[in-house]
Amino acid sequence: MSSTYSSSDSSRSSSDESQPGLLDEKRGFDYNEGTIGPSQWLTPHHPRQIWNFGLCYSHRHLGRLLGRLLSLLVPTFLHRRSPSEQGKADKLAPTAFLDGMRGLAAFAVFICHLTYGTFDIVHAWGAAPDPEIQPPTAFTELIRLPIVRLFYSGPPMVAIFFVISGYALSYKPVKQMRARHHEQLMTTMTSSIFRRGLRLFLPCFASTFIVVCLAQLNLYKLTEEFSNQMRMVLESHCYTQPNMWLQFKDWLVQMLIFVDVFNWSLFAGSIELDRHLWTIPVEFRCSMALFLTHMLTARMSSRLRIMTFAGLLIWGVSWDRWELTPFWAGAVIAELDIICTSTTAPGLPSTETDSQRHIPQRSSRILYLAAFLVSLFLLSFPDVAANVTPGFVTLDSLIPQNFTEKHRFWPTIGAVLIVWSSCRLGVLRNRAFCWAPVQYLGKISFPLYVMHGPVIHTLGYLILPRTPELETPEVMRQFQWDFAKAATVIILAVIWVADAFLRAVDTPCVNLARRLEKAFFND
Repeated sequence: MSSTYSSSDSSRSSSDESQPGLLDEKRGFDYNEGTIGPSQWLTPHHPRQIWNFGLCYSHRHLGRLLGRLLSLLVPTFLHRRSPSEQGKADKLAPTAFLDGMRGLAAFAVFICHLTYGTFDIVHAWGAAPDPEIQPPTAFTELIRLPIVRLFYSGPPMVAIFFVISGYALSYKPVKQMRARHHEQLMTTMTSSIFRRGLRLFLPCFASTFIVVCLAQLNLYKLTEEFSNQMRMVLESHCYTQPNMWLQFKDWLVQMLIFVDVFNWSLFAGSIELDRHLWTIPVEFRCSMALFLTHMLTARMSSRLRIMTFAGLLIWGVSWDRWELTPFWAGAVIAELDIICTSTTAPGLPSTETDSQRHIPQRSSRILYLAAFLVSLFLLSFPDVAANVTPGFVTLDSLIPQNFTEKHRFWPTIGAVLIVWSSCRLGVLRNRAFCWAPVQYLGKISFPLYVMHGPVIHTLGYLILPRTPELETPEVMRQFQWDFAKAATVIILAVIWVADAFLRAVDTPCVNLARRLEKAFFND
């Protein structure tokens, strides 16, 4: 999930790139710290001194290594920050609200994957049940109501990922297009194209390798029986090979499938090691298509560029490319946002007070608020049985017949509306999505997306309660309570693992991509 989960490199990692790596070789050891100088311990006349210094050196080395390991295991929100770091953290980027939105979407996808194997979450409130297998009151819980069900709905969040990616990948190029800085635009585009694959795939290589290591520790074997007893969605569970070599070869084969970027089938690149990562190859392919569109429209006027993107949107929908249209829509929203903000200020501000300068007038705010509420309703479109669900029957009949992923049509439109309206509503842009806990979710959104699957399939399946065979009201209430307690532990574990993965893997991957870019391009 996109994520989509994806965003621009800087917004996700800027706060952590200054942190030293766990095994940072530059932070070496001072050989002159001891009381014995090098000229003394190198001589063969002091064997005891040599031994003592070796022990001292080993202890210092081990101590520093353990210190960094412990620092890695402590979540970032528990770290002490210096006043200078606190000041930097308080200055949010102009597009920080998108990070918060992406974080909430990633968390909703995680909750979806945590629950959809045990509970029916695909039907919305009031859906007509199958009389042969379901009671008349099967889908009348309040948690199934529109908007409420967004807390655990995965498909609409994927659409939000893709719109945000389109916006984030277009914001800087569009500003350069409008300023006619074509040479700078070329540098930006080559950098984006070069780093995009590294940014998306490298962390996934690491996360899936962690999966095969966990499999060799028999954690997937221990939870295989639980995985097979799921009564709703039955996910692929990593197969445990007889030895590490066979497991490693299987990992290599699946990684080759994962990076098959030339296959434009929707789920091309989906792998058994972690089915949740199917959106990553989609993100890459659509990003490349978006970059090509940027180059196509780079020398156009803003009006003609927006018209071109609008034509591509219609063309994409007519050809059933629901995954590509959110990227193009995100680019249009980015340009509209730049136009709106540049009319009242030279650039997007970074503080709340300045941001309020270009909050629209009351009449416009009513329009944007209405669009936001409509977007929430469209995002709540059911995954199944929309034609027999109150409130969605008419919308279901309006979906084009050639649209195969019908449950994604209206949520995609809703994703476009929610990003567009959030750009213009100050209470969302400057407050709700910039609230510190929401920003933290945005910071760990990509690690959370790539690591929640392994945690669910190991720790989750070890502590979640089994589905009861006899589903009486009393038994189900106790089962739901036990599930909620286990889910709380899993949520905390996923956040902790995502935080550690951010610093140990994700941020170093971003830095590696930048170093490789500097090595490959001679500017």
